[in-house]
Amino acid sequence: MADLDASSVVDFRYSPRRHRLAKLIAVLGAAALLAYYTVVFDEVWWKVLLRFGMIGAVVALTTNWQLRRQPRLPLRLTDESLHLTGPNGTRLSIDWVNMARAQVRGRLDPRLVVMPLDPEQTRPPMRPGQWSTPGRGPYELVVRLAWMTPGPDTLRRELARRPPSS
Repeated sequence: MADLDASSVVDFRYSPRRHRLAKLIAVLGAAALLAYYTVVFDEVWWKVLLRFGMIGAVVALTTNWQLRRQPRLPLRLTDESLHLTGPNGTRLSIDWVNMARAQVRGRLDPRLVVMPLDPEQTRPPMRPGQWSTPGRGPYELVVRLAWMTPGPDTLRRELARRPPSS
């Protein structure tokens, strides 16, 4: 019999297996597109690969550079607070009573969007723009949930069970 008074803690972490599967699907899809393009436009495959490979590399490097400042997995939900892992492995805890917004957005590229009511009440206190990305509010945190286990639907259910104060 389960103890109903026990604290429910849910940990969300990076899944290397899901990441490898996504990479495999991307490589197979790119190979199929490369073959299709070379047949339709009658070009040599290595020239097409050089052209579009450079574009892909620039996009990948730009995305990686942008995501360096964002919080990332693992994250933990407890009955009292949400614990995030920030840049350089730093930790941030936001109590549910101090949460203005916590929601999962997107299906293909899910992201957790978190906004504290009072950034000074987080542990450690947040500074303006410390973890936010350009174009967002100074205290808005966006956590990429790609390749997370358990999945984003579990996080949606857990966030609905622990509503932020509004």
